Amino acid sequence: MRPFHHYVKDHAELTPEKIALAVAGQQLTYAELDELAGAVAQQLLATGMTAGDRVALHAPTSLETIACALGVMKAGFVLVLMHYGIAAEKLIHQLNDIKAKTLIVPAGASLDEFTGKVDLQFVLHMGERFSPGQWRTTGFDGLNEVFPVCDGALNGAEVCVIFHTSGSTKDAKGVAVSNRNMLAAYDAVSSYLGNFEDAVVLNFSPLHFDYGFYNIMMPLLGGGRSVTENALPERPEQMLELIRQHGITAMHILPPAVHFLLQAEPDAFQVEVFKSLKYIASSGQALPPKHIRQLRASLPGVAVYSMYGLTECKRVAYLPPEQLDQRPGSVGKPIPGVKVFLVDEDLQRISQPDRVGELVVAGDLVMLGYWNKPELNRRVLRNDLFGETQVYFTGDLFRMDSEQYLYFVGRKDNVFTRRTFQVNPREIEQVILSHEAVSEVVVIPLPDEVAGHVPKACVVLKKGCELSGDALVQYCATQLDWYMVPGVVSFHEALPRNLNGKTTAHLLAAGAVAI
Repeated sequence: MRPFHHYVKDHAELTPEKIALAVAGQQLTYAELDELAGAVAQQLLATGMTAGDRVALHAPTSLETIACALGVMKAGFVLVLMHYGIAAEKLIHQLNDIKAKTLIVPAGASLDEFTGKVDLQFVLHMGERFSPGQWRTTGFDGLNEVFPVCDGALNGAEVCVIFHTSGSTKDAKGVAVSNRNMLAAYDAVSSYLGNFEDAVVLNFSPLHFDYGFYNIMMPLLGGGRSVTENALPERPEQMLELIRQHGITAMHILPPAVHFLLQAEPDAFQVEVFKSLKYIASSGQALPPKHIRQLRASLPGVAVYSMYGLTECKRVAYLPPEQLDQRPGSVGKPIPGVKVFLVDEDLQRISQPDRVGELVVAGDLVMLGYWNKPELNRRVLRNDLFGETQVYFTGDLFRMDSEQYLYFVGRKDNVFTRRTFQVNPREIEQVILSHEAVSEVVVIPLPDEVAGHVPKACVVLKKGCELSGDALVQYCATQLDWYMVPGVVSFHEALPRNLNGKTTAHLLAAGAVAI
């Protein structure tokens, strides 16, 4: 099986002058991209690192950053994508967890906060792509004491890339994937979205987010053009202008971006503006049926693909555009090369229509495992079940109708998603309970058409104490990342409980109990 990055090299040889990348108004041809990736690889190889060593990339998405990602793979090292903008504490924790040898950062980035806290050996400072002298690799002189050897507990599997999930400091997980996993994902997605050779794909997700990584890389593997913006524009009409300006043929975007686009003035949706656009593909969280209807009305002739996937297995299912009217709430059926099963708590397969069970996935695109988390791997990756060599237990609850179409119900562990970030209600509750005025609290997901969900805190105060919702939100903001801060706070005399005395959080979230 050919390495992931060789596909880009092939296009650099066949169509060297073709535009491969456009990021925030800047462009690179295939020849320029491959040359820059090669220069990065040479810088890294000069350090004397060995195959399998981890190289962490921590920088905003740019032409240079994408070239660095390809360069790490070209050099034969493990690319580790770090969420840019996360707190220093999280970054240090993740660097130590993966035992990174080298960290790639923008030119001029300060490393003072890492001194004595990480076990890095080298730092690669990026420069301008046409100024090779600005690129420099230096030794890192702020070493911590030597950490225990970390082998990832993946049985010597050939790890190519590690994506980090968006959890808290203690539960963010490094999802390790192989070259085979990535190519299987590419083959499966291109089989239903079509060949990428002539595609011009618009994306707003960052490189460090696995959805953004594939949105950027898939057109490059196919010989097309990848167009990435680092943020949504100020006005939705500017999204339509990007389509016209670049001749965009496909948009791979998240539901919040779909909602933003639909805020454009009705007269902005002129055929000459979006005549190149063939389809919009959305994943990451459920695409509301209302938005699907609006898209079809505003962009007639543009196909809409509603998809479901996870970092651990990229894509799992998609709903064919012709099924949107009949099944607007479904995420469709498994994509080519993927098998799914619904199981009950006793690991028995569920065959009855509309009965809820945990989704289990099998296929070549399922991850190798979580880096350095052997116990977790044993729980979620099981061997020799349902006629498959290995299956992945997603923790997501689904139901399946009589025609085998899938419908997302919720998370088994109560974790939910806010703008692609995973929110753990228990972690928020612990912070709120640390407030001296709070007696009890339950945090539940509140549906939101833009964010997917926002945390709602249902709070009982201690007798004689007073506290406003704004004050509690401010208190949380000092201790939690923004996406964990409650969007809504409500105060109550008491919380409902079941016969065992436990608060009925799942019923509150479902709206079955009013308080």
